[in-house]
Amino acid sequence: MNAATRFAVALLLGTGLAACAQAEPVAVAAPLPKLDYSYDASWGGMSLGQVEIALRPEAESGCYRYTNTSNPNALVRALYGSPNQTSRFCLKDGRIRSQHFESVVPGDDKRSYTLDFDWAKHTVIDQNGQVRTIPDDAIDSFALEQAVRLWVQAHAGDGTPPIAEFTMVDNKNLTHYQFKFSGHQKIDTPAGSFDTLLMERIDNPDKQGRFWLAPDRAYMPVRIETKNGGKPMVVMVLAK
Repeated sequence: MNAATRFAVALLLGTGLAACAQAEPVAVAAPLPKLDYSYDASWGGMSLGQVEIALRPEAESGCYRYTNTSNPNALVRALYGSPNQTSRFCLKDGRIRSQHFESVVPGDDKRSYTLDFDWAKHTVIDQNGQVRTIPDDAIDSFALEQAVRLWVQAHAGDGTPPIAEFTMVDNKNLTHYQFKFSGHQKIDTPAGSFDTLLMERIDNPDKQGRFWLAPDRAYMPVRIETKNGGKPMVVMVLAK
């Protein structure tokens, strides 16, 4: 498997939805619902396997555990492994606040990492003890899925929805994104047909991102398409 394919597998089976936003706090109805979703993943038309996503409340009020478990096919499992992610976050003043994040590739410490957030100091510390300063809107790469769901839910009824912006923090970088609403579309998936809101990435012309979010599925994405430069399209489609 070449580097481009490994990148696609990491994107699909590791991060899923890699971008939308929480530019400002939004009104959040607590508690968040339990979620269980399964996505079929592919890269350039090649099946990669499935991704299972679950959201559960934790003992601490207003805090949640969000998990991403990959079930790659035999070839992908043999060449890349089975990357999994967990994000623990809390709702604070209408905003998702990442508390702990881990990305684990079993048996591969070089590609596995953790992040712990200290919002009193506005810092994040990784598994090696490296401390970085982060802005007030920073969020881990996986909790972004819930940030975008809440953001879209808050703005779905706007006549002219604003541009969505956010800052994602991973093991190396802070990345800034912008997304816009691009209308309504009906999308067919193995899980059924859905009326959706389409959001598209607009901050970088070399990186495409399209996300179809279904009100009937709590504004979770039912289809995701991402493309980096000349690389093949990465696709995730709701399976059930």
